[in-house]
Amino acid sequence: MNASTVRYGSLRIPLSSQRAIDEAFAYLARDPVGRSLIERLERSRVGHRIVIDHRHDASYLPWSHTIRWDPTSAMRTTDGGRQSPALGLAHELDHAAEPERSFDRLQAIELPRYDDAEERRVITGSERHAARTLHESARRDHDGVAYRVAGPTAR
Repeated sequence: MNASTVRYGSLRIPLSSQRAIDEAFAYLARDPVGRSLIERLERSRVGHRIVIDHRHDASYLPWSHTIRWDPTSAMRTTDGGRQSPALGLAHELDHAAEPERSFDRLQAIELPRYDDAEERRVITGSERHAARTLHESARRDHDGVAYRVAGPTAR
């Protein structure tokens, strides 16, 4: 293991961003579904890593089991609501926790408003649950506009 990374079970995170990730995880753990996603990735047989991005990128790269996340990038939903960077991380954690075969199958099914069935699964499932528990806006599509905030739980 590289000295600049820390392991949370099978999840590797950058040491320089441990504080932001800890803040996001503590916030997400207030929701049972969010807590479950974190635990599933920590106990996964497949190693995953979180890479910090400072260009408003929150995404999951399945071929490298990499979650890209910007801890200061919140989102304004299409209906004017707001979501924290931590909720964006939970969204990507759910993609990473989905078995590869299911992820690939769902991503191949195109859907209006959501781009594909995998995005709809996450947005209408774990993301919506966490948004309601954490008093954030629930999305009705896969769109939104990123904007800067002070930290992972800010909106």
